This record gives sequence, structure tokens and C-alpha cells, in this order.
Amino acid sequence: MPTSATLPGSPPPLRAPKPAGQLLLGHLKPYRADMLGFLSRSRAELGDIFRIRLGLRHLHVLGHPDMAEQVLIKDKARFGKLAELAELGSKREIGLGLVLGKGLVTNYGESWRRQRQMIQPMFHKAQIAAMADAMTAAGDRLLAHWRTSYQPGQTVDVAQEMMRVTVDVVSQTMFGADLVDKACFVGDRFPLLLRYAFSSISNPFSPPPSWPTARNRAFHKAMQELDELLYGLIDQRLQRGEPRGDLLDMLLVARDHESETGMSVRQLRDEVATIFGAGHETTANALTWTWYLLSRHPEAKRKLKEELASVLGGRTPTFADLPRLVYTRAVFEESMRLFSPAPALPRAVLQDTTVAGYGLRRGELVMVVSDLLHHHPAFWREPARFDPERFLPGAVPLQAHRCAYLPFGAGPRVCIGNHFALMEGQLLLAQIAQRYDLQLVSGHPVEREVAVTMRPRYGMPMKLVEIT
Repeated sequence: MPTSATLPGSPPPLRAPKPAGQLLLGHLKPYRADMLGFLSRSRAELGDIFRIRLGLRHLHVLGHPDMAEQVLIKDKARFGKLAELAELGSKREIGLGLVLGKGLVTNYGESWRRQRQMIQPMFHKAQIAAMADAMTAAGDRLLAHWRTSYQPGQTVDVAQEMMRVTVDVVSQTMFGADLVDKACFVGDRFPLLLRYAFSSISNPFSPPPSWPTARNRAFHKAMQELDELLYGLIDQRLQRGEPRGDLLDMLLVARDHESETGMSVRQLRDEVATIFGAGHETTANALTWTWYLLSRHPEAKRKLKEELASVLGGRTPTFADLPRLVYTRAVFEESMRLFSPAPALPRAVLQDTTVAGYGLRRGELVMVVSDLLHHHPAFWREPARFDPERFLPGAVPLQAHRCAYLPFGAGPRVCIGNHFALMEGQLLLAQIAQRYDLQLVSGHPVEREVAVTMRPRYGMPMKLVEIT
């Protein structure tokens, strides 16, 4: 069965099945109401590949590791970033490019290749290891804030608190600046920008950004504030001329190997926006869901605390401790399986092709849904169950596949900050779990909301119970 271009002279390939939908809207309503629930139900009804229609926009949903492997690795030349739709005749930009410009996550082609080559050394494991102390220092500041600002047993929104600490981490390790006072801005504005970018994909009926609607005005105002913050960081560093050894310094001195040129100020802004956004939003959400899962599974919480007591004995974790904190890491990895920080990877179809024998047309969209991969019963035993031990060394998977677990994507465009995020999550989880037992408020509704990343729709109020 061909999996790429249709052979000459062969009949047109079949189109993937689709669930029942409305005449004009297609599947827009259930998709926007509960994207992941709708896709899960559709996969159960139709199989691992199906297509949905969002107004006039056709989207092919892929929920099997083989299909993810084809799109992201084996046949990647036929599938591009959403920004490439402009070269296929689309007059309207959609997706993260609206916020991140031509940063590493959104750029493509030769320009992307040069960017990746310039930035890759900054995320080498040795560079990341040097940032461990800054991560735990941010954790210490969070714990001190909790001790001085909240009474024992007081309820706080852990989603906001995790945003606070990851903003602190990314500001210190990447930019050498104290942006904790900007946590309110980040907590409010950046999610607004991400929701806007995601809506541009999921709702083709939304007005173009140039129309003076209330929603567009709010978007442009938040973008202006974000740009003021980011350009301010860049200008401040350029004016001072004092290197601080952080990522912004590395971006300023990075050179293209072929042309020996550096980045323009606009390029710097786009990379800073990408690192700033990706460097705090996804990890904050991943930690929030981890605390939720631990609050629901006391046995896993007990095992975590036993490991922390054995390895750390109450002291702050260090980079050297990470190889022995195996259960801590397994808890974080299993949390990212059940609540993937980026649950969907959209791509534009650049050429007519096929996946699993079904035809895809140039200009359509495909979406590799990691949430479906992470719950696929052929690759995970009891996929809905929280079981950190499936990630312990020596654990035998139900069926091994390099694309069955994609919290950071796969292929050449795998998240460049994956080692950073794993280390940050492991350290902060160990550091906080030693000091506090976070208990979910009884009766609080917990629902998933997807707007590029996956966050709790109504926050995550939890009681801060200090461990004595």
C-alpha cells in the first residue's frame, strides 16, 4: 500500500472517513467545545485516521505512531509548517506565527535550517546542566513566597504558581533578568495570544487580524505589550554591552556558519519570544497536571516522597542528584503522557500524498495528535491509568515505537529545549514535593483546555499543606 505520492495511472486514493457533522459548520462546534474529547470519540468510531471539516477547512487527524512517523520523519518533505500555506496561495496567516514571527518553532526551509544550526549549541546538555542551580534558586524563591504570603492550608491556584516559578526560571537562565514581577503579564497576556493563534486554526470564520473587532484589539494590545517587554530586554543588553553568559548573550553573538552574519533585531525578538513562551508555558502546565495526578494517586505520592527522602534527605536537589531521582522523573514523564503539554502537532500538506492509503490534498491540514498516540491501546497497557512505573528503567513497553510518546515532537523539528524542560520539571518537582503536600480542592471541576498548549480550563486550586 503506497504511503506517499499516488502511483501514475492509479485511481485517486480513497478519502479518510469522517464523523457526522453540520452542513455549513462541519465539526466546528464539537471541536471547539472539547477538542480532545471529540477527537477521542471519533477515533473510537472511525479508526486511527479520519478527517474533520471546520467550515471550509479540511483537517486530517492522525492517531497512530506509524502515521506520526511518516509525517514528522520519513516523509517530512511533503508536510510543512503552517506558515508555508502562504506559498500554496493562502492569503491569511494562521497559527503560532502570528505571535512568534519567524522563530525556530514557526520558521521553515533554509532559513529554519540556518537558525537551528546557530541555536543548537546553546541547548547542548553541558550548557543545560550549568542552569540547574538557577532552576532550584527559582524554586527556593517560590517556596519562600509561599511561606511568607500564605497561611498553612490556604488555597492557591497552582496553575498560576507554576507559571510564576517557570517565568522566574526562564528569565534567569535565558535572559539574566528578574521578570517575576511580570508574571501577571505573562499569566494573562501570553495565554490570550496562544488562544488567538489556536483559534486562527480551529475557527476559519474568525475575522482577519486587521478587522477592528474587540477581540482583535485585545490581541494587538497584548502583542504590543509583549513586544515592549522583549525589545526592551534586547535593547537593554545591547546598550549595556556587558555579557552575562546567558542565552541572550549567545543569541547576540551567534553567527551563521556560511555567511558569518548574526541575527537582526527582529530575528532576535522572534527567537526570544519563542524561547520565552515555550520555555515557561509548557513546563508550567506539565507541572500543574503532575500535581493534580499526584493528588489523585496517594500511592504514587508515597513512592515519590520515599525516593526524595532517601536520595535528598531534605536538602535541595542538584544536577548530580538527577540520575538517582528515577521515580521523580518517571512521575513527570507519565504526567506528560496523560496530559501532553502540546497535544497536537499541525502540519500543512505541501504535495498531494497518501497516509495509510487515504488521500491528502495539497493545501489541506494534518494534525498529529500526541494525546491520541499517548492513549493508544496497542502501545500502552491500561492507557488511561496513571502509572509512573511504565517509565522506570527496564520497564517493558506493550509495543515499542519511537513515535508512541511525543511530548516534544519528533524528527528534525523535535523541541530544541527538551532536555531543559525535563531537567526543570524533575528538579522543581523534587524540590516542592519535599516541602509541600498539594491537595486538590474537593469538588473543583478539572477540564482540559487546548490552546496550542494544554492547561486546566478553570485553574487548579489546591491547598498548601506544609510538610513538617
